[in-house]
Amino acid sequence: MSAGKSHWQSTEREWAQRTEAVGGQKLTRPSGEQVREAFDAEPLSTPRIPRFISRSEWRAAAPTQIDTTHFWPEWGGVAIHYEGGGKEMRPQHTPDTALPHFDDCYFQVRRIQHVHQHPLPLVGGERYWDIAYNYLVCHHGYTFVGRGIGSQPGANGNQWHNERYYAICGLIGSDDPQPSQAMLDEIKAVADWVRTYDQAGANVKGRHVKGHRDFIKTECPGQLYSYIGKGTFD
Repeated sequence: MSAGKSHWQSTEREWAQRTEAVGGQKLTRPSGEQVREAFDAEPLSTPRIPRFISRSEWRAAAPTQIDTTHFWPEWGGVAIHYEGGGKEMRPQHTPDTALPHFDDCYFQVRRIQHVHQHPLPLVGGERYWDIAYNYLVCHHGYTFVGRGIGSQPGANGNQWHNERYYAICGLIGSDDPQPSQAMLDEIKAVADWVRTYDQAGANVKGRHVKGHRDFIKTECPGQLYSYIGKGTFD
């Protein structure tokens, strides 16, 4: 926990981490009265719990390390990403447990993690200790937990922005149709989640939801960028 973060904030984050680990099951949030009594703080407004798919549910590979020490999202906020060129939306959402199904969102997220941890020799790319995003949102309106709350991402282009911005990836490509309302609503829910339970952007004046292209020269996050400008995720 970085300097200046309260015991209360740590406890709120720990509750959020447990919720993400459970995924689709419901947990009961500590009441505002308990928060006030224990930590002498005003309760945060409670956001909608995103439709989490936990790491165990999408069968994530284990990370090779976990780094939570150099992450100060209160001094940054949220960065939105997409999956790049081509078509990335998958028609199926319910996984085929018997065989790998290449048109399913679950397989897509496992593929992204594998490429991040084991970049192809001929293609190259940075090797990450885990999937580079904190969260990945499909067009069906579900959130796959990547590194999750409290962990520094690796997707924002440089160390400075990785230390200050959560990375949320919409599973959409440049050749896909416009994002569904379910995807937009879910990205907003995840952005609210990290703002509430880890104070993302709390010390930043003005807009604290950015696009990846605001940090480096890239087309990312594609068609999602216009929704940032409209304030859809604020």
